[in-house]
Amino acid sequence: MTKQMNFKGLLSLLLLFATGIAYAQPLKQNPNLVTGKLPNGFTYYIYKNDKAKGNSVLRLFVNAGSLQEENDQQGLAHFIEHMAFNGTKHYSKNDVIEFLESKGVKFGADLNAHTSFDETVYKISINTDDEKNLEKSIDIMGDWAFGVTFDKNEIDKERGVVIEEWRSKQGADNRLREQYLPVLFNKSRYAERLPIGKVDILKTFPRQRIVDFYEKWYRPDLMSIAVVTDIDPKKVEHYIKTEFSQYKAKSKAPRLYYELPAHQDTLFSILTDKEASSIDLSFFNKISSFKGIQTEADYKNQLIRSFFNALVKNRFSRISQLQNDFKEGSFSVSNLVLKNGIVSGGVSLFHDQINEGIAKYLTEVQRITRYGFTADEVKKMRDEYIATIKRTMATEDKTESETYVNEIHDVFYNGTTMLAKAERNRLALKYAPQIDSLAIISFLKSVSQKGNTVVLLTAPEKDAKNLPTVAQLKTMLAKAASQKVAPWKDSITIPKTLLAQEPKPGKVVKEEKIDAIGVTKWTLSNGTTVYLKTTDEKKNYISLSGFRAGGIYALDSTQFVTSQFVKAVTGLSGAGEFSRRALTEFLAGNSASSTLILSTTREGVVSSADWKDAKTMFQLMYLKWVYPNADSLTFEQAKRQTIERLDNNKLSPTYDYNKAIAELLKGDDDYASDVSAERINKELRFKDILPIFKSRFGSAKDFQFVMVGGFSLDSIKPLIEQYIGGLPAGSYNKKFEYKGPVGGDTAKDILVYAGKAPKSTVNLFYQSNKVNYDYPEILVQTLLQEVLKVKLRLNLREENSGVYGVGVSISSTSIPSPLIRSRISFSCAPEMADFLIKQAQLEVKKVADDPNYFLSDLVNIKVQQLDSYKKQAGKNLFWSSSLRNQFYFGFKDYSFFNDYEKMINSITPAMISAYAKKYMIETPGIKAVLMPENFKKLN
Repeated sequence: MTKQMNFKGLLSLLLLFATGIAYAQPLKQNPNLVTGKLPNGFTYYIYKNDKAKGNSVLRLFVNAGSLQEENDQQGLAHFIEHMAFNGTKHYSKNDVIEFLESKGVKFGADLNAHTSFDETVYKISINTDDEKNLEKSIDIMGDWAFGVTFDKNEIDKERGVVIEEWRSKQGADNRLREQYLPVLFNKSRYAERLPIGKVDILKTFPRQRIVDFYEKWYRPDLMSIAVVTDIDPKKVEHYIKTEFSQYKAKSKAPRLYYELPAHQDTLFSILTDKEASSIDLSFFNKISSFKGIQTEADYKNQLIRSFFNALVKNRFSRISQLQNDFKEGSFSVSNLVLKNGIVSGGVSLFHDQINEGIAKYLTEVQRITRYGFTADEVKKMRDEYIATIKRTMATEDKTESETYVNEIHDVFYNGTTMLAKAERNRLALKYAPQIDSLAIISFLKSVSQKGNTVVLLTAPEKDAKNLPTVAQLKTMLAKAASQKVAPWKDSITIPKTLLAQEPKPGKVVKEEKIDAIGVTKWTLSNGTTVYLKTTDEKKNYISLSGFRAGGIYALDSTQFVTSQFVKAVTGLSGAGEFSRRALTEFLAGNSASSTLILSTTREGVVSSADWKDAKTMFQLMYLKWVYPNADSLTFEQAKRQTIERLDNNKLSPTYDYNKAIAELLKGDDDYASDVSAERINKELRFKDILPIFKSRFGSAKDFQFVMVGGFSLDSIKPLIEQYIGGLPAGSYNKKFEYKGPVGGDTAKDILVYAGKAPKSTVNLFYQSNKVNYDYPEILVQTLLQEVLKVKLRLNLREENSGVYGVGVSISSTSIPSPLIRSRISFSCAPEMADFLIKQAQLEVKKVADDPNYFLSDLVNIKVQQLDSYKKQAGKNLFWSSSLRNQFYFGFKDYSFFNDYEKMINSITPAMISAYAKKYMIETPGIKAVLMPENFKKLN
């Protein structure tokens, strides 16, 4: 007997030991990832993504950031990133931008970089149907890594741009951040090395100091390139070796890593600012960072952490449904900086319930830290996660290239193992079932450590007298930790079926084929129309959207304020016999979703699901459409939060400025004026929520639906006939009242003095009601917009160093009435505002006067537009949104789908100049300038 027991015990021990070995074994690297290290220490990663036909995404990773700066170099790690676009060994000045733009790359979207404490990353996304584009992109990254020239004149010009980047971030949030970050990063190098640097250094640093940083830290052993492409990895590897093997390190300086120093005492910071717009309490418990995922144990721990964060999010979402003591709360565990993670939380508070809100929030945090989550909460999360994994396994892998380069980023900086989709799914299905409430609470205990805690409280200055003191906060924290807190309980009743009674089906009474775009049109017996387009982007996925002209403008003006709350209140109140929580529980693990929308000019619905949940999607849409709910607590929450937000908006220096702009743009139309706190208190009525909803959705007649995805007509027809054809028909109010906006007859100026930040905000508007909203005119507007972006960037940023960025938007519509609006916007130094406005106006005039002025720019822009169109065409989102626009606005033909390239190429520079002349030069504009309040005294 003893021998048998010993044998069994030994066998169990051996099995346990074997399991432990497997648990600790290294994960298998994704076999599609090709990695290598050159003799000089430079690392490369190549991932072949056959789904990204003719497109490549590249990243240059530098394992250095602002922490590596010396005292007189603060801001230069980031400054180097700017200089990489202003002259390299093979590209002078802005030639690298111009070259890449000629290949369809958009500056900002496809070409960019960022610098943080511990890293610098350069980014290119480019069309590589021509493989030479990839080779040239790798060469450019070689120039960025080892060939930046640091021309003195270019440095001096770029000083202004970097300072404008600093200036653009100035305001209440930044002033508060500058005060609390030294507390959070207490006595660490992080507190002394914010990536933007110091303005006095940016203005005066000698060229040699930026060169010193570059030569010290931009070296092969601290760099890597990542390329995700459909091109043969062997070719890519050859390009990389040819480019990067030639470089040698000029420095052997040790790459030091920094941690946040430990402190036993809790550090407090209570801050106010005149322009702050909310009251927020945050706490941070600093811990060691979570290392890269290299073993199955690492994977499981990361999965538990993800579960915990999601469970907390769900818990606070539920709490928000049950109380009105605070606006919203959070609690999570994550990495903060390279060597430190955080257990953090926060709560947004009402100004008249600060202490009560903090106490309520702290109680809920204690409930989580003591008891974790119920078995039902964890099971729901686990079931949903496993269902999601299984759904992804059943669909074709069409992961975007950007996702792969982000994974490679973690490989290089954190040592994470990049997993293949199949392996990741295997691990998910292996370990997710093991996560229970005990595993969650064990994880929470493992990261709950005493000390290293920081508590921050920020608020508008007007609320300073109502804020708790440090002593009071300490008392509140101690009281929360010692109070009796019961475990979480939440009982709900969940009906067994979505619909107590199925609707009576309608019939397809007419079928038409729109062969030009491969769409089938069905007219149903209740007066609705459905356009069906099958796609193969996601074979088992469907999306349904519906729309009808009308919306808020079809309501009586006395209902305007209440109508603003209809979507939010009905959307968060459940439907039929289901409360919001019951509906969420019922749909757990189901992919179906459906949202009813009420906007100014239309009512509509947006729904989607995997094919296996198609019936549920249709039932859900029908339930929310025919049996809407309005919960009184949800209504009161929405009302209270909106009023406080509107009141706090008045504290912003932009409040009077934006209000003046809105009034001029809208004209004298009071019906659609901004909703104020005063109007809400006077006009908002809970009893009108459902009547307003039913007045717009009581009849589905004239609704048009667009069905896109992987389905057959035969399989979808019964569902459409029953749940769309079964929607109520009948009369409804088709007319709506609309009084604006209108284009003015004379130019108007706005000048407002407000705010402490040393910056001006400029907006130039032009609008007219005499426009044809159709193709190809819409594309002329788009090309004019892009031409102005280029010209204004070159003038205001590159030549005059006066701005960090320039915004340009030109848009038009025909509903509810014809309108075209153009806008140029930027922020700058106050003393530069008048000069830069004149320069912007000069560029518009040059474009309007001389088609040859932007000829080469237009060639590049057309390439970019065509490349962008080709990337999107064929995707479900493209078809869904484009078909909605086609039928809602009633475009005259289907040229957008079939003749896009021909239309783009047929647009001449003269057509663009004529548009600029008509809609900007000859259209009276609005010049709106916001200046700092201290400039009022100077002027």
